[in-house]
Amino acid sequence: MKHLNIEHKVLWPVLIVLLLVLVPIGINPSSAANVVGTILSFITGNFGWIFVMFPFMILIFFAWLVFGKYGQIKLGDPDDKPQFSNFSWFAMIFTTGIGGEIMYQSIIEPITFYNDPPFGVESGTLSAADWAMPFDFFYWGILAWAIYALPSVPMAYALYVKKIPHLRLSAACKPILGKHSDGLLGKIVDIAMMFGLIGVVGTSIGLVAPMIARFLGEMFNIPVTFGLMVIVIGLWVILFGGSVYLGLEKGLKRLSNFNIIIVAAITAFVFLVGPTVFILDNTMQSIGVMFNDFFRMSFNLGAINNESFAQDWTVFYWAWWIGYASLIGLFTARISKGRTIRQVIITQCLIGPVGCWLFLGVFGNYALNLELSNLVPVSSIMVNSGQTEGIMAVINTLPLTAILIPLFVVAYLVFSATTFDTASLILSSVASKKLDSTGQPSRIHRLFWALILGSVGIIVLAIGGLDAVQLSSVIVGVPMILVFALMTISFIKSVKEDFKEKDTGSTLVRYPIHPTSETKKDHVTEQNEDVFTEKESNIGK
Repeated sequence: MKHLNIEHKVLWPVLIVLLLVLVPIGINPSSAANVVGTILSFITGNFGWIFVMFPFMILIFFAWLVFGKYGQIKLGDPDDKPQFSNFSWFAMIFTTGIGGEIMYQSIIEPITFYNDPPFGVESGTLSAADWAMPFDFFYWGILAWAIYALPSVPMAYALYVKKIPHLRLSAACKPILGKHSDGLLGKIVDIAMMFGLIGVVGTSIGLVAPMIARFLGEMFNIPVTFGLMVIVIGLWVILFGGSVYLGLEKGLKRLSNFNIIIVAAITAFVFLVGPTVFILDNTMQSIGVMFNDFFRMSFNLGAINNESFAQDWTVFYWAWWIGYASLIGLFTARISKGRTIRQVIITQCLIGPVGCWLFLGVFGNYALNLELSNLVPVSSIMVNSGQTEGIMAVINTLPLTAILIPLFVVAYLVFSATTFDTASLILSSVASKKLDSTGQPSRIHRLFWALILGSVGIIVLAIGGLDAVQLSSVIVGVPMILVFALMTISFIKSVKEDFKEKDTGSTLVRYPIHPTSETKKDHVTEQNEDVFTEKESNIGK
């Protein structure tokens, strides 16, 4: 245990809180969901304005960084080079950020918005169809990725500029919290983050496992049972557990690269064999509607007409992204050594959404066209037989399903595995006293969290408590707004203390935070040699 460098003050409270949540859900799933749902309704109903304002505050902050002098700051020493190629770097960020959910939601969300449109539009009409894809793009677009990117910058700065030896949110808050970041307050921040992360990842397992099981049932003509879903989760544990064990270079990087290629191939196939012109036309039109009505979609809370669309979707989605943001932020920080602050923000806030829109535009419009053309009653199938059957009905309209369905299975497995792989890496990093010479926690510790995530997924499926776990994870995301705000203020304080312009030019020069007789003549990176040596900082080499 000593060799594993486990931070027991973080690990055991997280496991205890997890049990305290899962046990009541197991005893009475419906009551637990009702209680948590009531709490969530109170939060979304009374504090929705905070959620819709939060992403815009992030965009203002990012504009200040990207177009200002601090955007050029390199996350590392002046001679540090990026650890990963541009393709692998983006592949890991993208596949981790969207996971298998986008393959699931890309088909059902446009149909759902068509049946339950916003702004008082009549359900199932052409006017409702006009809003189906714009809102799909909106919820997977710039604001969502901005939420993801917010913790990335302060964490990467703390890790590679301040040279902290920990991959924790609390460590990035140290400029404001001081010694309290290593005390009880810091532990509370990290425990809340870990619990919320387990909740959103466990829910993702519960959402995607039945879909993969349904594909396998279609392939082998076998019934979809709980045992089959356990087998699916077992495959995930083997896949992402093995990837976690191998590490970033040999595991997650290769998994992400492979996944981007296979998903791009499937998407291109559907685009070519589907209603190509409709896909192009409605994608362009929907992007135009989204940008034209961007502020209306962003700030609508149904205050006048008392519709619940904003609370059910916008507020819930932003809370959901906030729950995932700690994972994406910490992981993006971990793999961004040698990049600039400007590169990190632009990649996440612009390239990430474009990748989502390409995928959503093809699959969402393909499903919507089937519905509008009366070729397949997708909405009726979803209502009467469930969302999984609706997706299956859409996929079965494609040619070469004997080849395509196995590819979908692989894509779903690998897409989700990259997210779970990253979650295992981040959870084990936060629950470690210090990282090894490669900047990672021990392999056994990483594998332990892979098993925990798989176990949570099986338990949630077994007890039918998916809604309660999902809602619980979102509720934990609420105080994370305060944590992210604290991280941001800490970051601003640090860069203003650490850097100043040379003369009156635009070149920034870093100075020690607390100059002494020794640090005046030495580079700041030498201040922390006892905990993070130059050899250790060359992560992955």
